[in-house]
Amino acid sequence: MQNISYPPPWDLTGEGFIFPFLPNQKIIQKWLTNANDLQYRGGLGAIMLVNYESSNVGPYYELLFIPGNFSKNSRNHKSITKIYVSSEVSVREGFKNWGIPKELAHFEWKKNKNLYNIVITNETGKISFQIKKYFFPFPVTTAIYPISLLQKSSEKYLQTSFVGHGVGYLSSLKKLEVEGEIFPNLLEISKLRFPCINVSPFTLIFPTPVELSYDGS
Repeated sequence: MQNISYPPPWDLTGEGFIFPFLPNQKIIQKWLTNANDLQYRGGLGAIMLVNYESSNVGPYYELLFIPGNFSKNSRNHKSITKIYVSSEVSVREGFKNWGIPKELAHFEWKKNKNLYNIVITNETGKISFQIKKYFFPFPVTTAIYPISLLQKSSEKYLQTSFVGHGVGYLSSLKKLEVEGEIFPNLLEISKLRFPCINVSPFTLIFPTPVELSYDGS
């Protein structure tokens, strides 16, 4: 049976957490394997946990790691070097559309009032988050901090500038446990961590990427 394609743009809505940090560049090197020949520059990175309540491929969960800035032809971009989702279709289409190296994992996402317990597992290990959300809303938008995402796919680099907005809430990471080599441990790889932000609800548009050759043209 032939797979159905889900080309961009994608319209997504849901809820998520952003954990911004400045990396310890010596410790973080082992998690840069999917960056290909991009030159790592450090700078602000982020771990994100997302519950996509709706998308072009249906609802799914996601955990991703952006270690910071990468340079290609004297331009800085962000790049996702580790990412898990709960949907096989999202794995397939994410790489085909944007070059995002998604892997499949099992997610448990439990919410009790303002306390979240989220567990991600696969054959390489388990990572568990406990997060508390505080009720002081503020606007969040990519118009203030636009992000250029650069991923490698086959013979091209794919550059994507996604657009999103939502309602943010300060949150705190109450507990983090990592077993095995499933994912970077935020407490170990960061030399400076910033407050966690919950965005709920959010809307996000992932457009058709711009294709760049190896020389950036």
